[in-house]
Amino acid sequence: IMSEFGVSQDTARRDIVLLSRRGEVKRTHGGILPLDFGNKVPNFQSRLSRFTKQKTKIALEAANYFQAHHVYFVDASTILLKTCQNINLPMTIITHSLDNCTALAEENKVTVKVLSGILDHQNRFFYSTAAISELDNIALDTAFIAASGIDEHGIYLLNQEDAEIVGKAVERARRVILVAEHHKFINNSYYSICSPEKISVFITDKVLSERERAIFPESTKIQLAGELD
Repeated sequence: IMSEFGVSQDTARRDIVLLSRRGEVKRTHGGILPLDFGNKVPNFQSRLSRFTKQKTKIALEAANYFQAHHVYFVDASTILLKTCQNINLPMTIITHSLDNCTALAEENKVTVKVLSGILDHQNRFFYSTAAISELDNIALDTAFIAASGIDEHGIYLLNQEDAEIVGKAVERARRVILVAEHHKFINNSYYSICSPEKISVFITDKVLSERERAIFPESTKIQLAGELD
């Protein structure tokens, strides 16, 4: 808090106490959390407004995995939106994200295909059975996916329509790259995209515990954002 807002330790502590007394946050060892932390995934615009330095590092790390003349699926997420804003190579990107499409429209080297469907206004992605059929006819080099929850059984999203489209992209991809902050291991989400065995690379912001690492197969590369190989 001191670093993020440029305030003294006394000011940070005073603000934490005030927010806690108001019942707006819950105290934890060494900090505070939103009251709904782990129980609710905010909508797209809310997540975008909370964009952190850690997310930026993950996004820029993901950008390093794009190569010219490949075909990619890019999921609808705030991290991957930032990634899209930092690539401009001759490649094809398929997405169901309104914001990814807008960002990539500025990069004239990228061929963009937007999956058809109805716009989910809250989460800003298109969905339809036709979109799933479109993916059935495409061989993807890599699918870049995000997650709102991770556990030993799978990678999850909160929205069923979103999960169905992303899950189909995973099926059609030769390689799957997951981008997610470490705290997604404790988020509660409902709709599975795929099993952890499908993940080729996991880009995150903190070292995994032994239990968390064991969720993924040994073949999965764990890449810490901003860390050189």
